Amino acid sequence: MTRNGKVISLINMKGGVGKTTLSVGIADYLAEYFNKDENYKVLLIDMDPQFNSTQALFEAYYKGDYFKDIFSIEKTVSKFFKPQVNFTEVYQSPPADELVVELTDNLHIICGDLNLVLANKSADYSHTKRLRRFIHANKLKEKYDFIIIDCPPTLTIYTESALLASDYYVIPNRLDIYSLIGIKALQQSIGHLISEEGINLQCAGLIHTLLDDNLTKKQQDLKNRFESMDEVEDLYIFTAYMSLVRDIQVGKQGPLPTRYKKSRDDLHDICLELMNQIQ
Repeated sequence: MTRNGKVISLINMKGGVGKTTLSVGIADYLAEYFNKDENYKVLLIDMDPQFNSTQALFEAYYKGDYFKDIFSIEKTVSKFFKPQVNFTEVYQSPPADELVVELTDNLHIICGDLNLVLANKSADYSHTKRLRRFIHANKLKEKYDFIIIDCPPTLTIYTESALLASDYYVIPNRLDIYSLIGIKALQQSIGHLISEEGINLQCAGLIHTLLDDNLTKKQQDLKNRFESMDEVEDLYIFTAYMSLVRDIQVGKQGPLPTRYKKSRDDLHDICLELMNQIQ
């Protein structure tokens, strides 16, 4: 079956906004819960050097040893950023099976790698298009309905690589008095990238995260002020949001939000809204 996949990056220039929880939540929900009749195939690409998405999904689905089975043979995103040994040869994208790990029939992952922290210091920005080439060369949009990229919360070669490969980006946002800073920096950077590279990259919207179900008056006032700011007036703001569920961090069922009913209900609404945004 040939699919018409969409590549979606989740990104914010601030850390601690629930980006990884939302990334793995959307990927897992679309693959395992959303609409069984559609049988969606989902690939998650973990571009964040902290590789928390990888750890969360491996804890839930992978029975082997990450360091032995994956890290030791460089079956990670770091392969995209390795220096080319022979500069007389044209770079060839690796075949998908050298990088993709099948967690379930419908949910696959390209694992993150802590070594990206070190690699970024000597990164060659000519490598930023390698992820896009890899997706194209392996016809991944024909194999997956959704390719979700968990981006680092900083402007790096990995962020640019993810955005160049994407059709859409989503901004997870935690409401606080500093929320606008990261979003303003992000929108400026993406605007420059679109202008420089001539890419068709669209914002699918902003999703509030880590919200209490019953906002206090101060929180509601902050939300209203934030959403009226000039910097976000052109952004679509999801009506659905991710609630603050503390069990995701410490619960016995692990860090996947789909394992908790409240988060699963939130993800259902978010995924419905996301579908409408990327049609």
